[in-house]
Amino acid sequence: MISIAISSLRRAAIVAPAARNIIARNSPHQGRHLSMACANSVLKLNDIFEEYRAENYSQEYPKRFQKEVVKAATDNSSENVPPTTVSAEGIEHVLQNIGMGHRMSKSEIEGIISEVGTCPIDDSGESQCVISSNQMLDLISKNWEDHHHGLNQPRS
Repeated sequence: MISIAISSLRRAAIVAPAARNIIARNSPHQGRHLSMACANSVLKLNDIFEEYRAENYSQEYPKRFQKEVVKAATDNSSENVPPTTVSAEGIEHVLQNIGMGHRMSKSEIEGIISEVGTCPIDDSGESQCVISSNQMLDLISKNWEDHHHGLNQPRS
């Protein structure tokens, strides 16, 4: 438990100053900076999944675990979204299934989806925000953290 707390604090200390410069890759809003709240929510989501993976999937490769999480989120997303996309409901369903639903609010999940993804309006005038499966995989992988950590580094 202490190692998780230390890891979280270390990541917050490293990433939080860079959070203002975070860019959502593979997004239609390429080049758009994410808010500090969204960046912190992504870090929180990563911490939750990493904690669960370390306790329950320690023998699995992290990438395989991440792909299983994305598949579960895609499969459990709203019925009215395209098949290769993830809605807030899909992520929330995965968190509930792994017993971590209490660790992240629906508004935090929706904040990630609305900032990183797209919110198309359907025929009835309703909008359903979604991210692609690839965007979710990028968000929950170390690639996201590594990519965004380097944004505040001086160029050589």
